[in-house]
Amino acid sequence: MDNATQLVFRIYLWFCVVALIVYLPRISFYLVAFRKQERLRSSEKHRIAVIVPARDEQAVISHCLDSLASQTYDPRCFDIHLVIADEADPTAQIASAYERCSVTVIGGQTCKGEALDGVLKKILAQTPDAYDAFLFLDADNLAAPDLLEEMNNALSSGRQIVCGKKLIKNWQSGRRASRSFIANCTALTYTQIDELGNRARNHLGLSVTMVGTGMLVRADVIRENGGWPYRSLTEDYEMTADAIVKGWTSLYYSHAQVFTEEACDARSAFKRKMRWIKGYTQCQRRYFSVILKKVLAGHIRWRNLGFLFATFPPYAFFAVSAVAMIFGFVALASSLLFGTVGLAPALRMVLLPFLFIYGVLFVYTLVPLFVDRAQVKISWPEKIAVLFGNPLYTLGYFRIFLTAFVTSDDHFAWESTARFSTGIFADFTDKLEESV
Repeated sequence: MDNATQLVFRIYLWFCVVALIVYLPRISFYLVAFRKQERLRSSEKHRIAVIVPARDEQAVISHCLDSLASQTYDPRCFDIHLVIADEADPTAQIASAYERCSVTVIGGQTCKGEALDGVLKKILAQTPDAYDAFLFLDADNLAAPDLLEEMNNALSSGRQIVCGKKLIKNWQSGRRASRSFIANCTALTYTQIDELGNRARNHLGLSVTMVGTGMLVRADVIRENGGWPYRSLTEDYEMTADAIVKGWTSLYYSHAQVFTEEACDARSAFKRKMRWIKGYTQCQRRYFSVILKKVLAGHIRWRNLGFLFATFPPYAFFAVSAVAMIFGFVALASSLLFGTVGLAPALRMVLLPFLFIYGVLFVYTLVPLFVDRAQVKISWPEKIAVLFGNPLYTLGYFRIFLTAFVTSDDHFAWESTARFSTGIFADFTDKLEESV
């Protein structure tokens, strides 16, 4: 048993080295995060439709609309379209007080994709050439005062889809009640996706990983799609895959900024991560063979294989590390009960995989905290708690993966998302208006 433990330990170390080497190209993406992105300019004013799914969002919609009403962009060049499910929704009454804001009722909607599809098809049917692009926001978002102006500038790049930078509304209000350890940890996801991933994809000419809020889509893409055909649990990730298949060009543009709200409670954060993982697996099943065939046939660039395989090295590392730890616990039990294994090798087999996992996740926390340090507006004690606690919090994804594996895709029924009480971000909304 002692020899077996030593052998497993050596195999595990060699596996870690191989996994690191294979993942080095993806790690190199981090270097681009330290470069300043060029600001684009456009003399042309494009007509933009702002689409906001707002079902039962009366607690936050006024702040979102206030931020849109305070844009530096010419108000004659954009309209706001809210989407609700019921005419009796109080959100509609709130929206009636704002100029150039219309409300579309899409009854029976069971997912965000159905709401977007309904309003886009209505616009295409009634005014097919009214807009040059469509900007998608969530009802809990606050638009930076120059969001539309910067999105208009980004269209000068010639890219068909533009993803803006997501900032965390919780960190901007200055109120401790708007933050929690959970919110501070999950908020790093946007920096990890955008600054540590999409910035490099810009330079490589690859499709960026899309996040459904703060995303601008040119009208030609919407017309080609005939609306919004995506129905997976993560319709934005599905559009990322579809963009690869159809050859749409995309851009991550950090100067177009939108503030989004993070859940502070564990239940909401867990459900959100579960939806992400389930949606990821849905899209992988649907598009894996399609993208692979197109790459092998030379129809799309081989670098797009990263969409299919980039997560394999870290997933394999975590899985093998978990197996190694389990083997270590077996060896430890054997050592304590029967003395067939040395105590030191058994403890090493238990502790080293855990320390490797923790170390990897520690670095994965440290880099975004440093890269986006100007935007992480939390106290130093909170930053330290996130730095050392997020690796342990991230381990919760193991439970999510297991749960996702044994549950069906259709167990996600729509339900109203808990929001902060009305007015908790009023001070920040006032700051946005004053900055114009």
